[in-house]
Amino acid sequence: MNGEAERTAFRFLMRSPLLHADMLSALSLGIAEILSAGEDGVLLNFGSGYMMSALNSAAADAMLGMISATELLDAHQKFYVETAQKKFGLDNVIECRQASYTEKKPLPQVPSPAEIRPVGEDFLPFVMRHYTHADSNGEDYLRGRLGSGDFFGAFVGGKPAGFIGMHEEGSIGLLEVLPEYRRRGIAAALAVFQTNRILAQGRVPFSQIEPGNAASFALHRRLGFEISQESIFWLF
Repeated sequence: MNGEAERTAFRFLMRSPLLHADMLSALSLGIAEILSAGEDGVLLNFGSGYMMSALNSAAADAMLGMISATELLDAHQKFYVETAQKKFGLDNVIECRQASYTEKKPLPQVPSPAEIRPVGEDFLPFVMRHYTHADSNGEDYLRGRLGSGDFFGAFVGGKPAGFIGMHEEGSIGLLEVLPEYRRRGIAAALAVFQTNRILAQGRVPFSQIEPGNAASFALHRRLGFEISQESIFWLF
């Protein structure tokens, strides 16, 4: 794709930057290829799947027609989710809302008893045992995330108490604190650490939150994140 396609894609996505936080991140990180960009929609290929946003059914049908097969689609409107599921045989859907921190100033540190430091692939067994969504993410995916340099553990008295990482498209996630260490500020400290780290790289920190996760919504609002009214849908 040429420079004009990139400009068109960014122009479309920036109409709703909060809704499109993940697509903008994937483009900014250079991990996405623009397959289609117009005034009525954008389709990206990123690593293991596709990201798509469409204004209407005609645009959605045209872009879905460009995909022969996939095991992962990040849909930014609900109206074509069922069509995409049937076309690609994607039985599972995770609904999320985007949360972005759009301020430029770093967040203040949160008091907690944890030391936060990088962890690598040798931390995988601990993550597999304790991460709530380990099964749906898969061991290979988590190994890749641990090898990315974006994964950090929280340690209390030298013992692992929790962790945080970054998903493939650049969202803050993979956050878990062991039950015995909760309500001690560790989750907030991890989120602040990762947010400030992304800010220092000149990027916009963002997360994706499932509608029923009240604790995560409360944490992000407390830290000053703006949360989208619209949902996105991960099909796999």
